[in-house]
Amino acid sequence: MDYNETFSRNIGFITRSQQKSIKSLSVGIAGAGGDGGLLAERLTRFGIGKLVMAEPDTFELANCNRQFGANLKTCGHNKAEVIAKELKLINPKLKILIFKKGITESNVVDFVSNSDVIIDEIEYSKPSISAALAKEARRQHKYVFMGANIGWGASIFCFSPRGMTFEKYFKYDPKTDTIDPIRYVQKIPRYFDKKLLAKVLSGKIPMPSLSSSVGLVASFLSSQIIMFAITKKNKTVAPRFWFIDSWEMRIDKR
Repeated sequence: MDYNETFSRNIGFITRSQQKSIKSLSVGIAGAGGDGGLLAERLTRFGIGKLVMAEPDTFELANCNRQFGANLKTCGHNKAEVIAKELKLINPKLKILIFKKGITESNVVDFVSNSDVIIDEIEYSKPSISAALAKEARRQHKYVFMGANIGWGASIFCFSPRGMTFEKYFKYDPKTDTIDPIRYVQKIPRYFDKKLLAKVLSGKIPMPSLSSSVGLVASFLSSQIIMFAITKKNKTVAPRFWFIDSWEMRIDKR
């Protein structure tokens, strides 16, 4: 496999010097489900050199509507391991490190240490894990990006190690291990059924999720990460964030 030929179509919008920087980039993705799994694929096609994935769950039938790697043959298999095999078919030289137990107290330092940039795609129902990841990233002076598919849209966040924290932005309460999930959008889309939202927030049903919205997260967030990596600039950090909605045909920078 010839790296330069494989990613030659990037050249034009990305310089050869920038492509070398991308090749040396190590990205850590905590959560290889819908958004995280497709992000891994998009970043691999940009030509990153190393991917670190933390994911304890296995694929199930209900994942097939949106998750990269999910199909009838992969149900019951660890998501990160399945995705790793697919990515190796794109770039056999891609270095992949997998944390099959997900992010834990014992491995969070190692996970962050192996990553230049962190992506938090941990389920919003497990904020203590995100808080621990954010805290360690700040200690190591590393940026944490987040993306969330919401309805027909997507929200994109970036937490600077010197800016507003994950805990403050999402109003994390360590006593109850809860956050304010409304902070993902600040303004609920008009088409979002309030009764449905109430059931989701109460934990009665999982959040519905569409493949197109997962694609929005993966495409927009992977672009943000690559541009950050090659320019070392990012002006949109928390509490500001991007929201894209394909149903309402709008892009907001809040």
